[in-house]
Amino acid sequence: MIIKDLSHILKNQKGVALIMIMTTIIFLLMIYSEFTFESKISRIKTTNILDKSQAKLMAESGLQMAITRLKLYVEAYNKVQSNETAKTTVSPQLLNQLWEVPFMYPIPVPNGAAAAFKSTVEKFQQESILDGEMRVSIQSISNRINLNQLRLSYLTYNPDTDFDKVSSRLDTSETAILNDVSVDQSLYYMLKTLADRKKDTDEIFAEKYSRINYQELVSNLKFYMSDQGVLAQDPFSAQASANFQQADITPKYGPLGSSSEIYAIPGWDDELVELVKNEFSFYPTNQIDLNKLSANMLKLLFPTLMENDIEEFFTFKNDPTKVRYFNTTEDLKKYFVSTARNLTEDYFNQRIELFTKQGFTFSSNPNLFKIVAEGIYNRSNYTIIAIVSVGSMTTSTTSTNPNNPNPNDPNNPNNPTNPAGGANNPNGATGGTGGTGGATDQKTQLYEPRIIEIQVN
Repeated sequence: MIIKDLSHILKNQKGVALIMIMTTIIFLLMIYSEFTFESKISRIKTTNILDKSQAKLMAESGLQMAITRLKLYVEAYNKVQSNETAKTTVSPQLLNQLWEVPFMYPIPVPNGAAAAFKSTVEKFQQESILDGEMRVSIQSISNRINLNQLRLSYLTYNPDTDFDKVSSRLDTSETAILNDVSVDQSLYYMLKTLADRKKDTDEIFAEKYSRINYQELVSNLKFYMSDQGVLAQDPFSAQASANFQQADITPKYGPLGSSSEIYAIPGWDDELVELVKNEFSFYPTNQIDLNKLSANMLKLLFPTLMENDIEEFFTFKNDPTKVRYFNTTEDLKKYFVSTARNLTEDYFNQRIELFTKQGFTFSSNPNLFKIVAEGIYNRSNYTIIAIVSVGSMTTSTTSTNPNNPNPNDPNNPNNPTNPAGGANNPNGATGGTGGTGGATDQKTQLYEPRIIEIQVN
């Protein structure tokens, strides 16, 4: 009886269709859930891509606006240089306002702003086609020494005859920087000064770099960028070559094109690069912006200054009640020689002359800029960092008007070759005060801004 009932149950197929339907529904629900999830992820990805693209457009717009501001600065500077009256009335700080004021969009409106200003800003933003947020800043970085000046090339040096020029040997004495301000000696001095200073306050750093060889670091950098074989007779060349072989790195034998390249040079790790990165650069400029001097650069310019002298200088310069500007080296000399009396006039002139002979110029109108353009849209950010160079050309003209004659004119009584002039003439070029001679007028013209490096974050 039991076997019979079991056989009947097994032969009964009622409910099979329901099970198959339920199984199918479960599979369909799984497929639907997966499809819904993928669709949601795709929408999020698409939205993020669109937001990122819009943020990128905002950043690129900010970069273009910054370049436009620099072009306006160049045009204004050139016009001022071409107008003698304007040169004496328009200050460098007034020109610099064309680029140095940061820009934000939407434009922030302070609570106490006038109604007319609020109305103008509101109208501008309503008519603008910009969609998102933008932050743009332009900074002067014309206050650093170009490390590419370490590079030696066969075009300028002959290793057979100019051995003293191609040698990487440095003077390791404490007083070397007083008479030698070449780039390699300056790098050695700055690196050693900053590293020794950090050793005094950081025990871990002091232990890690207890046996640091500054000479070898400079030699490796010089070997990396100089033409192949130009340092063949350099006593430090063999060691530098061995260091690159050990690290399995092939030297570039060319100038540094990016700040990231220095990390690949043997011995130059992150901590050491961080020490000097704000004092040296790799960009084509030898100009020192007098109003952007750092404490370390000031110490390099005038090594005899004490720490408290440097602190007093920046306290004087950055006084919130009366900010001071140094437009020429004469302004800087006036402070150190006459106001603070830290330096003698002869010493100041000697130091400036040493750097000038190395090809450095001093000015308050920068020619190297760092643009940071950030675009924001919803939760997406896009940042563009661009290094922009503004080249320059200086021309000299000699006045030949009757009131300021050319001293080389043979008819000019102030010409030393004229028997009636020179030492024989009490009003001539070498005596008295009657004759002023010809005046040499120097005019500097800036070129269009040029992007030389760009980074995207």
